[in-house]
Amino acid sequence: MEKIKIIIKLNGKDYAISKGITIETLIKELDLQKKSFALALNSEVVKKEDFKKIKIQPFSKIEIISAVGGG
Repeated sequence: MEKIKIIIKLNGKDYAISKGITIETLIKELDLQKKSFALALNSEVVKKEDFKKIKIQPFSKIEIISAVGGG
């Protein structure tokens, strides 16, 4: 049986995810768990310790900003 998909906006583009997943699961799917980044859900910054508690709702807007080193 196929999981139900929902559409969210991820960095301004439509992105399909399984219904009911958490931010933590999305981060694993995107292979970002070892990277340094900030995440906002519907224009609110989310703390990393809350990633496993927050389920992503349809039409949510998620922005992920990666830290870039340089000099």
